[in-house]
Amino acid sequence: MITVAIYIKDVDTLDYNRIDLFDDEKISVTSSIQNINDISKTFTDFSQTFTVPASKQNNKIFRHWYDNSNDVPFSTLVKSDAYIEIDTITFRKGKIQLESANLEDGQAKDYSITFIGILGNLKDKFAGKFLKDLILNTTYDYFNYTPANVLSRITTATSSDIMFPLISSDRYWNYGSAVDLVNDINSSTYPIRYNELFPALKLRAVLNIIETEFGINFDGTATEPSNFINTDLRFTNSYLYMKNAETFVAIKNQTKNDFTTESATNLTGFDIDLATDKLLINFIPSSIVVSSVTYNLQARSARISITTSTPGIVFTLSVFKNGKKIYESAEETSTVSGLFFNGGIYLGSDNNSSTDYYEFYVNTTASMTFTSFFSAQAIYIDSIGNQIYRYYTANGVAQTTPTYFLPIKSYFPEIKVEDFFSGLLKMFNLTCFSSDGINYTVEQLETYYGNGNDVDITKYVIQDKKALNRVKTYKKINFEYEKSESLVNVGFNSANGVEYGSLLYNTNNDGDEYFIKLPFEDLNFNNLQDKLQVGYALKTDLQKYTPKPIILYDYDPTALTTLTSTNFKFSTALTGSGSNTTVTAYKAFGQETLISGLTYGLNFGTQESTLTNEIIENGLYKQYYENYFNNIFNFKARLVKVSAILPTSVLTTLKLNDNVIIRDTKYLINTFTTDLTTGEVQFELLTDQRL
Repeated sequence: MITVAIYIKDVDTLDYNRIDLFDDEKISVTSSIQNINDISKTFTDFSQTFTVPASKQNNKIFRHWYDNSNDVPFSTLVKSDAYIEIDTITFRKGKIQLESANLEDGQAKDYSITFIGILGNLKDKFAGKFLKDLILNTTYDYFNYTPANVLSRITTATSSDIMFPLISSDRYWNYGSAVDLVNDINSSTYPIRYNELFPALKLRAVLNIIETEFGINFDGTATEPSNFINTDLRFTNSYLYMKNAETFVAIKNQTKNDFTTESATNLTGFDIDLATDKLLINFIPSSIVVSSVTYNLQARSARISITTSTPGIVFTLSVFKNGKKIYESAEETSTVSGLFFNGGIYLGSDNNSSTDYYEFYVNTTASMTFTSFFSAQAIYIDSIGNQIYRYYTANGVAQTTPTYFLPIKSYFPEIKVEDFFSGLLKMFNLTCFSSDGINYTVEQLETYYGNGNDVDITKYVIQDKKALNRVKTYKKINFEYEKSESLVNVGFNSANGVEYGSLLYNTNNDGDEYFIKLPFEDLNFNNLQDKLQVGYALKTDLQKYTPKPIILYDYDPTALTTLTSTNFKFSTALTGSGSNTTVTAYKAFGQETLISGLTYGLNFGTQESTLTNEIIENGLYKQYYENYFNNIFNFKARLVKVSAILPTSVLTTLKLNDNVIIRDTKYLINTFTTDLTTGEVQFELLTDQRL
C-alpha cells in the first residue's frame, strides 16, 4: 500500500500543511502533455475531484469555509500552491482548488478539492493580461528613436532585437511609376520617411518581457533546456510586428517648462511657484483706480513662448489646467536661430478659482535645447476710452529635453498574453512543461519525445488488462491564420480560393474536420522590383487598417539584401525633399528566412518566395507537424490501453516523453492515470512508427 500525502500552502504563513485524507478515498491523477485526441492543445496533470474529511486539521486549513460568516475565509477565487507525495517522495507539484463542502445535521462532513498540475496554472499566472499591460522592460525601451537610428535598423547588416520592416501604413508604395508619382519610393520627393514605419520586436524578446512580468523563465533547466526558442534560428529569426494603430505616432518625451524669475509683476493675480513651476491665477481685479480714476477690465490674455535654435525638431507645446490638458499645438523648429513659437493661449474669461493652476510642457522625440517665456496682459479702460496696461512675465532657464527612447511596449498589438503564447505553441508545434512552476521548458514536440528515456514496464503489466483501439482520425485538418485585410492578401485569396499562409491538409481518412487556427495574421509581401520587398497594411481601397498580430521573419539576420539594378530613397526628414539617403542594400522582412543555404517559411504549406521566387518546401507543416501526423495516421498505429502496478521508484520518475517498452515494443505515452493509493496505472499508449 502506498502512503499518499497532500500538502497545501497557507497564504499567510507560507507554510505547507498536510491535509487529512479518508482511508478509503481513491485519488487518481491523469497526466498528458499532448493528447492525440485533441492535437491542437497542450495538457497537464490533473485529478478527479475527490473528498477529504472535515477534520480539525482540514477545518483549520480551509478556515471553516462552509461558514460564510467567517471574516477571513479560505479563498476559492485563486488556487493554492500544493504538492503530492507518495511514500515521502514528491510526485507532482501544482495547485489545489476548493470546490465545495458538505454539511450533515448542521456539521461539516467533508470538502471536495481538485489538484491541478503546474502547466495548467500558467494561464492563471497570465491572469487575462494583454501584452500591452506588461510592465516597462527597460532592455527593449531604450531604443534611441532618431531618424538616423531608424535608418540604421534598415541598412545595417547585423539585426537587432528592434527592427523596422518596410511595411507601409500610409501609402501604396510603388517603384518607378510614371502615373502614381506621389507613392514612388525611388523619388527624392516622395521617399519612405522614417516616421512611416512601425517597429518589430524579436519573439524571444517578447518572451523575455513576459518572463520579467510574471517571475518565470522559459529557458528550461540544465537537464531540459529550451533549445528551440533560445538557439534555433527558425525561432530566433522571427519578430512580432509592433503595430496597434493605423498610423505610427511617436510617443513623446514630456519636459515641464522650468521658470526661474518673475518680472513686470504689476498685474496682480498671477504668480508662478518657482519650486513646482505651477502658474497660479488667483484673482484679477475687475477694476483698478489710478489717480482717482476708475478703470474697468476690458480684456486679459496670456501667452507661452518657446525659443530654440535647434532646427528640424518636431515638438509639441501642451498646457495643463489642474492636471488636465486643455491645449496642444505641434510644430517643427526651423533653421532660423532664435525661433519663437507662440501658442496663443488665452486664459481669460474662465473664472479661475484660487486653487486653479497651470503647467506647461514641451514634448519632443529628439533632444532639444530651449528656453521658456510666459507673459500675461490685462487691459483696463476708463469711462472716456482711455486704456492702461498691466503686465506679468516669467522667464525660464535654458533646458535640454532628454534623449528620446521609443517606448516599445506601447506598440504591442491587441492580444492577451495567454493567446499569444498558445499561438506560438501551435505555430511551431511546441510543448511546454515545468516541475516547479518557475522554470518552463518550451521545446518542439518531436524533440521533446526524442529526449525521453526507454522505460521497460513489462514485468509490472497486468496481463489480463489490455485493449487495442484505433487512433481517432480526421478526413481534413485545416491549418489557418486570421483573415487578413491587406490588399495583397485579398488578391491572393481571390486568385487561389484560399487564405494566404493556410493549408487544407487532406488525410484520406474517415472522420471529422479539424481546425488549428493561429491568432496571428500572415501578411503577404510584394516584390516591387529586383528583391525590393515591401508589405502593405492597407485595404483594397487603400485605406489604413490595424491588423491582427503579425509574425515576421528576418530574411537574413547577418546580411543585407542587395538591390543590384534598383534602389529606394529613405528620408530622415518629416517633409520636403531633403535629408534623403539612397538605399541599395537593406534588411528584408517577410514570411521566409535563410538558414545555412536553406529557406524556411512561416506559411503552413509550400509557398513561393516573393523575394527570390523560389519554391519554399519547408513550411510550418513540413517542419513541425508532418512527422508527428505521419505517426498518428500510420495504418499500423494503435492506441493500446494497458494496466500496470508500478513501484514508487518508477511512479515518481516516469516522464510523459519516456518511451514505454512492453515486450520489446516501444510506445509513446498519450495519457496515464495513476491511482495513488494502489499504484495501479491505466496507460493509453500510442505505437511508435516514427522514423
